[in-house]
Amino acid sequence: MNDNEVGYDYQQVLKLLKFMRSIRCKTLHPRDFTEKYQLTQAQLAELLGVSIQLVKTWFARENPRQPEQRYLDRLAEIDALLEIKKVIDEKIPPHLQALFNLNNRFND
Repeated sequence: MNDNEVGYDYQQVLKLLKFMRSIRCKTLHPRDFTEKYQLTQAQLAELLGVSIQLVKTWFARENPRQPEQRYLDRLAEIDALLEIKKVIDEKIPPHLQALFNLNNRFND
């Protein structure tokens, strides 16, 4: 079986690999992250495993606190994973998507 028989798009894979290499390059401020993914501050706190009070300091109107680099790195990693999932959902053939959903079938 060759790559063309299953609809394998070599250029798409190259784009995905290039994107994966850039994962740590894209830094989103928590404000941008919550806007992009329509999250509340409480949801962001839960996602990062931090207190809501800490998150509120990043969003304060007066003297907002800059998040530590480790939280910015974590947001960049989560953003990259969500972008990869979006590519998978849009570009991967259904028979390959089924492999990613095996766990969901066993938990239902």
